[in-house]
Amino acid sequence: MNIRQSLRIIFRSKTYSILNIAGLAIGIAAATLILLWVEYQLSYNKNIPKHRQLYVVAQHQQYGDDTRTFFVSPGPLFETLNSEFPDVKRNARYADGKKDFSRAGELAPVSMQGLYADSCIFGMLDMEFVAGAAHRAFDPASPVVISEKLAAALFGRQPPVGEVLKDEDGATYEVTGVFKNFSKGNRFQHDWMIPFRLLEKIYDEKGYTDVAHWGNNWHSTYVELHPGADVARLNERLAGLAAAKTNGMVNHKYFVYPIDRLRLYGEFKDGLETGTGYVRTVRMFFWIGCIILLIACINFVNLSTARSEKRALEVGVRKTFGSRRAHLVRQFMGEAGLITGIALLAALAMAYGCLPAFNRLFSYHLSFDFTNPYHLGGALATGALCTLLAGSYPAFYLSSFAPLTVLKKLKKPGGSAAWIRKGLVVLQLTVSFVLICATIVVYLQVRHAQSRPLGFVKENVLLFPITDELQRHSEVVRQRLLNTGVVENSGFASSNVMQIWYNGGGYEWQGKMPDANPLITTLFVTPGVLETLGIAITEGETFTEAKAAAGAEAPMKVIINRTLANMMGEAGHVGALIGQGGDSKYHSEIAGIAADFVFNNIYGKKPEPLIIANYPSYASNYLLVKLKEGAGATNAQMAIKNVLQTFSPNTAFDAAFMDDTFDQMFESERFAGRMAGMFAALAVFISCLGLFGLSAFAAERRTKEIGIRKVLGASVADILILLGKHFMTLILMAVAIGMPVAWYVASAWLQGYEYKVTLGWSVFAATLLLVALIALLTVSVQSLRAATANPVKAIKTN
Repeated sequence: MNIRQSLRIIFRSKTYSILNIAGLAIGIAAATLILLWVEYQLSYNKNIPKHRQLYVVAQHQQYGDDTRTFFVSPGPLFETLNSEFPDVKRNARYADGKKDFSRAGELAPVSMQGLYADSCIFGMLDMEFVAGAAHRAFDPASPVVISEKLAAALFGRQPPVGEVLKDEDGATYEVTGVFKNFSKGNRFQHDWMIPFRLLEKIYDEKGYTDVAHWGNNWHSTYVELHPGADVARLNERLAGLAAAKTNGMVNHKYFVYPIDRLRLYGEFKDGLETGTGYVRTVRMFFWIGCIILLIACINFVNLSTARSEKRALEVGVRKTFGSRRAHLVRQFMGEAGLITGIALLAALAMAYGCLPAFNRLFSYHLSFDFTNPYHLGGALATGALCTLLAGSYPAFYLSSFAPLTVLKKLKKPGGSAAWIRKGLVVLQLTVSFVLICATIVVYLQVRHAQSRPLGFVKENVLLFPITDELQRHSEVVRQRLLNTGVVENSGFASSNVMQIWYNGGGYEWQGKMPDANPLITTLFVTPGVLETLGIAITEGETFTEAKAAAGAEAPMKVIINRTLANMMGEAGHVGALIGQGGDSKYHSEIAGIAADFVFNNIYGKKPEPLIIANYPSYASNYLLVKLKEGAGATNAQMAIKNVLQTFSPNTAFDAAFMDDTFDQMFESERFAGRMAGMFAALAVFISCLGLFGLSAFAAERRTKEIGIRKVLGASVADILILLGKHFMTLILMAVAIGMPVAWYVASAWLQGYEYKVTLGWSVFAATLLLVALIALLTVSVQSLRAATANPVKAIKTN
């Protein structure tokens, strides 16, 4: 193949060549970004060297006919795995945390995420220490190892090993090591590690006396198995472990789950993987990337076959002078390869240039590595695939022209190709219609859930972290906050109320069916929380009133939600008793019944049963503060921080607005919507490039006809209708095909939600108008130019 000759032929028609290259380049660039994101998701946790041997302990718990799966563990499991399971090389207990560290004697805390873990976690994760020794790091009484990032924030360039850090509660820790920052793309992104034994000590001091019970799951456990271990046999033994250790009192069925499947597939229902976890989103975007690439290739096919008349004479002459069809196929495939190669280089430059903005927009750390054989091989494979997809049909089609027919102009080539072009245009518009429709549905679903009645007030509510000192003086703290003049109400809670993770079974009440064992969630609070959030008490009284009325020997007062009251039947009333275990003297008295409010599953249709307990020692995670109307947020936060720091001066007390925290619960859906919207717009844009070229070709073919019609009195509007009705027909065909496809896709996606938006005709009508408007505007640009051209010049053409 003569490359110089091919380039001259390609750029003989600059408009079509530029449209071809631009369409392919944008399509390949978009597909590259999508596939980099897909690669990141598929490789999550796989950059840990021993990821094939690492597992997390999970368990199935039975509540009536409902099987729930949790990735949590009880305290005694750690020693049992070490002593009784030879397939387990080692295991580590694990609990996330957040601390405000400051150097001893300084009051500038740095807030960082970290974890409590056993020292064997260092070897399991192959952590590299840049200072200190891993095998002795947890030997001192109160050690901490920190990341390079935290070391730089606290110590700058000074050696940190041997220095003392103080946390928000005043506890001191000796820095015994500095580890390299964790690489991105795995579960472990922590900046400090403290021995798990210290967390046990903290829990013991707080009176959490049941941390060693098999039924109390309060941390995670990661397990490293020996290479070649029989995982199925191990899980069979683990399934009956709890029952064997508790004489049947606890029937939780443990199993180990590979960490390299956790992010994508770790969603269970009725004890089985649903198959619709995050992997569903990854698959969706993989196919979107393939579709965008296909749309770009369709543009190439359409524009190449549309220009067949201009190449027909060339083919006829070359065949007359002895060129074989195979030679012509190679020539045309070579031209397609050149266009694809130019487009591929432009696409890689675009993708590389857009990657920083893409990472900022979606908060990722994707990178394109030209030295990575997978990236380089993927780019070359994409180029080869595009050459085959985009060049095969035009090459075989153009090389099939019969020389005698072409030279004598007995028949214009392009009859069957015209129908194929129409079909491909319809396919492009159909895909664009479906993508836009899906984007609208995602947006409507998120907005539908965000605007649902929650049963509590989240506006003007601040969430603050709690320290031990604040918890010990909860009533004094509350009173001082009220005295600031900017606080309407406040209270302490075990969770942010929107996500409540403490739950269990085994509850008893009068008249309960023996085989009933519902999973009941518990929220621990201090007086003031319900008033802060505006949660309505439909029967009975609040905790403040209940506390004043209770005597010294009275049972603890609790409030239940309406769902639990209905579940309890006749016993679901104020004054009844509820509790775990058969001895009713340890049960709590129902002081009130609260209206149902939404928590945990924001897309759930039916609230789960809930107990709200006035238990200050367990309400140890959040301080909820309701600001007065008109209180400036900045000044109010400063006033609140001043109060809190009188109790805990070493804490940063970074506040979060409750409505912002609520919005973060939709981040996964919003991310999918933003990604789908951006790439749907790109798909539409690429389709419009093809329509623009085809409309230019249609106008060019009918130049003389348009001139004659104008001379005979046709108006500009008549010409626009003449040129546009063909494309309008294609648009309507695409909508007719795309509407049921879009409905099916949207309905299948919405099946994953209980509380979901209803699909109405307005969604499809809006999409139809948008697609039709964009397509017709694109076509009208060339049509208008042809309609307003000088008819005399048009008639003289050809």
